[in-house]
Amino acid sequence: MSSKLLSVPIVDLSPFTSGGDLESRKRAARELAEKGHKNGSVGISGHGVPSDIHEKAFQITEKLFDLPYEDKMKAPHPDGYVPHRGYSGIAKEQGAAKTALETDDEAQKAAIMKASDYKESYEIGSEENKVQYNIWMSEDVLPGFRTFMTDFYWSLNKAANAILEAIMMSLDLTEEEAESMSKIHTGHDNQLRLLHYPPISPEMLKNEAIGRLGAHTDFSTFTLLWQDVQSGLEFGDRETGDFMPAIAKEGVVYMNIGDMGQRISNGFYPSAIHRVVIAGKDTGEVTPARYSIPFFVAPFPEGLVEPQPSLVASHGQRVYEPITFAAYCEKMMKATQLIPDE
Repeated sequence: MSSKLLSVPIVDLSPFTSGGDLESRKRAARELAEKGHKNGSVGISGHGVPSDIHEKAFQITEKLFDLPYEDKMKAPHPDGYVPHRGYSGIAKEQGAAKTALETDDEAQKAAIMKASDYKESYEIGSEENKVQYNIWMSEDVLPGFRTFMTDFYWSLNKAANAILEAIMMSLDLTEEEAESMSKIHTGHDNQLRLLHYPPISPEMLKNEAIGRLGAHTDFSTFTLLWQDVQSGLEFGDRETGDFMPAIAKEGVVYMNIGDMGQRISNGFYPSAIHRVVIAGKDTGEVTPARYSIPFFVAPFPEGLVEPQPSLVASHGQRVYEPITFAAYCEKMMKATQLIPDE
């Protein structure tokens, strides 16, 4: 089946973000389960984040990456995973290296490891997180950046909490299980990532080591993905192996389940495979710059992440063993080359 015939389903979660009654929330939760169960990816309308706020976020993100490299390096991401904050330059990561870890096909693994990600990034978290602490550039370099992004982080977290509630209702968790999941998702361990994919010339495309972002899954419970009008984001279809374009649509944010969400749901929601491709690769023209803003919703690092008992009972087996998010992240960060081998 051609990927052109596939599309990412859209779910309206406004009953959770706008104070809908119980019946409307139940209907939306059932729709989320129906549409998200197959691939772990959906578009969400009614997400509750005003358009003017995320539009301003993109404007500021563009200003950030337009700065001279020397200025951006005034807030450098340190070597290693802690803190996973600040600025990382072009081709510092291999997102698909995680996928290479999960395959036994040596040829496929070698092909994956050829390319690094032709992008640059800036990581932001809660100001109250003293372990994964923020690394800011000074006010004179980019005035208002810290204040706006701190407020933006919590705007996204408010939407994320409503979506987490929808996910828990869609799984029909018990009241005790839902309370337990809420407690380990405090908002202080989430990650706001600003991304810039620079333009790519036809000449650069001859280099096999240049890619945008290879196919992978996220570590998080789930991720909200805002993007500009440039295409490139695609989600995998687990039945066919093809990829579906996640076309930018007004009022829609794309959501993908991550590895922690897959474990919590005992596999009901699969961790969504996704990638960013070089759109118009065969046109002979320059591929334009692309900006995106993912928000990773994650549990408390030392909180135990495991399939919920009611889901183990209904599925007839426990698919995943308990693990802490901290232990899982360290293993995966080493794979994507953010932690040097000892």
